[in-house]
Amino acid sequence: MAGAAPMRTTSAALADLLHGRLEGPGDLSLTSIGTIDEAGPEALTFITSSKWAQRWAASNALVALVTEGIDVPGHDDATRALVIVKDAEISMLTVLEAASSHFRPPHEPGVRSGAHVHADASLGERVFVDHAAVIGSGVKVGDDVQVHAGVVIADGCVIGARSVLQPNCTIGGEGFGYRTDASTGLLRRVPHLGNVVIGADVEVGSGSCIDRAKFGSTIIGDGTKLDNQVQIAHNCVLGTGIVIAAQAGVAGSVEIGDGAMIGAQVGIAQHVRVGKGAQVAASSGVMRDVPDGTVVGGTPAVPLRDKLREVAALRKLPELVAALKARND
Repeated sequence: MAGAAPMRTTSAALADLLHGRLEGPGDLSLTSIGTIDEAGPEALTFITSSKWAQRWAASNALVALVTEGIDVPGHDDATRALVIVKDAEISMLTVLEAASSHFRPPHEPGVRSGAHVHADASLGERVFVDHAAVIGSGVKVGDDVQVHAGVVIADGCVIGARSVLQPNCTIGGEGFGYRTDASTGLLRRVPHLGNVVIGADVEVGSGSCIDRAKFGSTIIGDGTKLDNQVQIAHNCVLGTGIVIAAQAGVAGSVEIGDGAMIGAQVGIAQHVRVGKGAQVAASSGVMRDVPDGTVVGGTPAVPLRDKLREVAALRKLPELVAALKARND
């Protein structure tokens, strides 16, 4: 089945793995994972809401993980099984982690042919460096780091343990800074002499770029996850556990607090602070500080509730204009 993750287990073994309550036979054989609409006859799926529960009767899946408290109409526990868990989505992550070794074996540590590691770079234990990766002078790479194909880690950068750098991302590129020279009227490049320091358990997506600092360090905190094609400019300081989705751009000297979530195609202006636990909706433009725990959206970004009211009002504008015109006529 296209897109399904391979696996081999039984309904009873699955319930044991997840500490779930089994409703149905324990000897059902599972060989794949799929969505409730696309799953095959020996597949596992998951149900996280009543909306998806309504589709169970018509699904070809054999077993479903179900968040406790959700009623699943049309379930026949003589032929199919449900595994009731606290959170089906989180439990599915556990299943995918267990199944991943079958189709994505761990990378063997070592430097692949065609990679270039500078003689004075320092690599920790069990580091994987793929083809065409470049690791510059003075770079320090922690234990269990994965450096995938085409990654460039520029001179002096630091990569924390267990971090993953996906193909073709660049760590420590020159910052984007220019000033107009009054004597010539031309732009003059600002040298960037700092580095990038990436914490532990960080993931940097394919095609993403993190610029070195003008002086000091651009910092990415532990556990932060950057999607593909994310731009982090010079001297930014990102805290721990931050998520930034694809094509977001963060200008220079921005500070982002722990646990913040930045949606796809967001732009954040320079020197702005995004607070701890704040959320920025996709395609927003952040021009000023976002307080801790605030949810914002739009351009310029405002509290999302206000933005939704504004959108609702704009939708009524043609009707209001037509009514005003009719009254004036």
